[in-house]
Formats: sequence, C-alpha cells, structure tokens
Amino acid sequence: MSKKYFIGTVHEVNGSMEYDTKYLFTIDKGQNRDEHTRKVAMEWRGGDEEDYDEYYDCFRSNGSLIFDHGSKQITKEEFDVMKKHLAVLYSK
Repeated sequence: MSKKYFIGTVHEVNGSMEYDTKYLFTIDKGQNRDEHTRKVAMEWRGGDEEDYDEYYDCFRSNGSLIFDHGSKQITKEEFDVMKKHLAVLYSK
C-alpha cells in the first residue's frame, strides 16, 4: 500500500510561554491522519485520554496545555529532506 507523508504541529502553552513543535509522520493511504496528530498531542508530555480538557479542546500535562494543530500533506521528496532535521513520529 502507498504511503502519505505529513508534517504535523503540536502547540504548547506553558504559563506565559507558547511555542510550536513540528514533526513528521507517514500513514498508509486510507488511514486517518487526524488520529495520528491527536495521539501525538495526547502523548506529547506522557499524557493519556484522561488528560483531555473538553473546554480548551487540548490535553493537560505537567502544567502545560498541549494542542493538536493538525498537519499538512507533503511530498516524499520533502519528507526525505526534512527528516534530516525533524523528528519522525509514528512512521509505519
């Protein structure tokens, strides 16, 4: 089965500090990329489903709010270049 390539973003709010972190992942065609980005946000600081905050639509962990800011599909060529500089999470 063919793969799709993505760059995802986790947005973290820790007190007055806010920052984004980019990561790469792949999925097989037909899989839901939103499931992957949600899982990354949930586990970002060791969290699980119980850390979900419905009001803010994010996960809470160690005093931080962690948001899934989605993903953007990229080409395999872009993925190959970026993986030299970014973490690859959940590549199957």
